[in-house]
Amino acid sequence: MPLYNELLMRTLIIQLPPGPPSPTLAYPHARVEAEPGTRPLKLQWATAALLPAPDRQTETVALVPAAALSWHRVELPAGLHKQPQRLQAALYGLLEERLLDDSEQVHLALQANWTNAPRPWVVVCDRAWLSAHLQALEQAGLNVHRIVPEFAPGTSGSPAQVTALGDADTGWVWFSHPERGVWGQPLPALRQGASSAQERSGLSEQELATALMQAEPGAVALTTELLGSGVRLMPPAQHWLTALASDWDLAQFELRANARSRQLKNWQRATSHLWHSTAWRPARWGLWVLLASQLLGLNAWAWKTRADWQAQQSSWAQVLRETFPQTSLVVDAPLQMAQQVERLRKGSGQLGAGDLEAMLAALGQALPQGLAAPRQWTYETGQMRLQDFQPDATQQKALQQSLNALGYTWRAQGDAWLMIAQAKDKP
Repeated sequence: MPLYNELLMRTLIIQLPPGPPSPTLAYPHARVEAEPGTRPLKLQWATAALLPAPDRQTETVALVPAAALSWHRVELPAGLHKQPQRLQAALYGLLEERLLDDSEQVHLALQANWTNAPRPWVVVCDRAWLSAHLQALEQAGLNVHRIVPEFAPGTSGSPAQVTALGDADTGWVWFSHPERGVWGQPLPALRQGASSAQERSGLSEQELATALMQAEPGAVALTTELLGSGVRLMPPAQHWLTALASDWDLAQFELRANARSRQLKNWQRATSHLWHSTAWRPARWGLWVLLASQLLGLNAWAWKTRADWQAQQSSWAQVLRETFPQTSLVVDAPLQMAQQVERLRKGSGQLGAGDLEAMLAALGQALPQGLAAPRQWTYETGQMRLQDFQPDATQQKALQQSLNALGYTWRAQGDAWLMIAQAKDKP
């Protein structure tokens, strides 16, 4: 089991503190196995210099606290997905009246499937604060592959989520709603000015009845008292797993410097999950069976092909020995048979296709009507070069087709034409 866990892709999730980075600032962090199951996260704190050193099997994820984010829905102009260079400027223009800071001071990020959403969510945070923490982690040797929000709106139709963090005196309760976004209140403030759970939460009675409510140990009692029963006890920082499972990534626009590294880590994580996850074990067995059957099939096909080739070689050798009994050694039966036939032809005085008389006869037979025979030509064994011979395109095509049918190649060579006897195919 330890070896199995080492092979899986792990995740180091680091929550960014609300203040600016400093050498003494501690970062809450935890290691998440590829299949964490029901085991609670082991939450730890360390300065940037003392954070766990990364390795090839670990993905580093920065978690942005909910208090550092604001959520907005926008209606993007049609066709904007075809002009990605204008996307950031368009978002700044749409959110200009809702943002308290200038566009140069905020960082924006769109939800993953924004092209298919009529009113996609946009999350906003302080650009200088986020960049400073990412730079501090990078200087400590940690290359952040993904940036996720602590809480995010759910998908359309999903129930609202209520998560209480901390203790009864200093804790916060956070609400995630698919249509209204993410908002939070201090736990002590829920008692003031509200007499019902609906007024305290801002949710309707039906939404509160179907909401997924959870709280850390120090806040579960007060949350149950204020919002009613149904609050589930949650180990500290266990909601980080939900943040990891979301498809959000705030590393967009000017923070896309590590996009290739993030894609590589995502590919490694997916490959590791497919290769080692117990849920994919039947698929892996099926793949091995398929590969084994293909390998056996290829070996059987190669064996049959080789057997057929050997049988054909033996057949040719037998024909050669029966036709020419004087052959004592068979190396290449088709070539040796062609050589023996050529020797018999020459011995009997018959003309071959490469002889001058045969080539002249073939040329005369192939000449189109109205085309005079060439007057200048030179002959070498198996080929004849014709000069001062200028057939038009139609005559040249007809001549080429006729000579090809008679076993000759006809092609141009400079200002002359070349007629070559084709080698006979092997039997």
